[in-house]
Amino acid sequence: MEQKRVSAADVAQKAGVSRTTVSFVVNNTPGKSISEDTRQRVLAAMRELGYTPDESARRVAMARRQTVGLYVRHTQYVYTDAFIVRTVEGMSQAVNRHRVQLIIQPISQSYSGSYVDLVRHDNLDGIILINTRAGDDGLSELIGSRIPVVSLDDLGDLDVDQVFVDNRGAARQIVEYLLGLGHTRIAMITHAALSFTASSARFEGYKDALHNAGIQYDEALVRCADFSERSGHDAMIELLSLRDRPTAVFSGNDVVAYGALLAAREKNVAVPDEISVVGFDDDYLSRYMNPPLTSVALPAAGMGSAAVSLLVERLSENGKARKSRRLVLPTHISIRSSASAPAS
Repeated sequence: MEQKRVSAADVAQKAGVSRTTVSFVVNNTPGKSISEDTRQRVLAAMRELGYTPDESARRVAMARRQTVGLYVRHTQYVYTDAFIVRTVEGMSQAVNRHRVQLIIQPISQSYSGSYVDLVRHDNLDGIILINTRAGDDGLSELIGSRIPVVSLDDLGDLDVDQVFVDNRGAARQIVEYLLGLGHTRIAMITHAALSFTASSARFEGYKDALHNAGIQYDEALVRCADFSERSGHDAMIELLSLRDRPTAVFSGNDVVAYGALLAAREKNVAVPDEISVVGFDDDYLSRYMNPPLTSVALPAAGMGSAAVSLLVERLSENGKARKSRRLVLPTHISIRSSASAPAS
């Protein structure tokens, strides 16, 4: 006599849950919150009963899997930018958990077209934006559409879900750290043009710290990089060539700081004995620099994971109107040995 095939109903009865819950666990259905205890009970029941999901049904479920995109507003350094890489790591864990697909789409800095057209061309269900720029007309069009969006930049009062850190406040704090060491002539190398939201916010934080300390802002001490080590190197060479050079440099991200450290080494300027250097991001490599880099630590992976979860939540609402959410994640300063009191 042929043995009866174990069904989803059998698993549901064994685990003490509904058949719908079994389906959600089997297919990792996006947007459905299943507790880990319930998930493990269902999986244990499946193993004990020898349950094998119907592959044709699984294929149908997989065909409905949603696809989200990460749109990065710079192209040349997307896959070497430490912050982007760590953010994608966090996203990867979340998309696997929610059973959605992720594509990464670099967008040229000079692009002035429609995000909506890009989303439709890529057949995406929703997108996450990073490295947004001030005055970007495409943002208004995108937010006005029905496409679910999450920004990894602080877009202020714009009606869109946002996951970000207080770039301005964090920059102010690390410059205050340098001031506390006794530095008064502090330069800044922004990690990107000031048209980028995060770059502008960190620059404002730098100026805030100087103002609060009663130190006059000096534009001769500011240089703009372009996300790369090379641009940080070249900017540092210029700062070291000043007749009255700075005693400390705040780099807008760690990658730019790496270039600054190299420039100091090439010019035989000792860090931190002759000039202090601090960064922003706390990249993996920062602790292995020579000397190890003091830096603002960002929860990049956490930001990526939270952005995916927010987006999946939006997708599960099927266009239902609700107030946008702003999640501000904490930062802290990782103090190492690239900064010290200025030489007398």
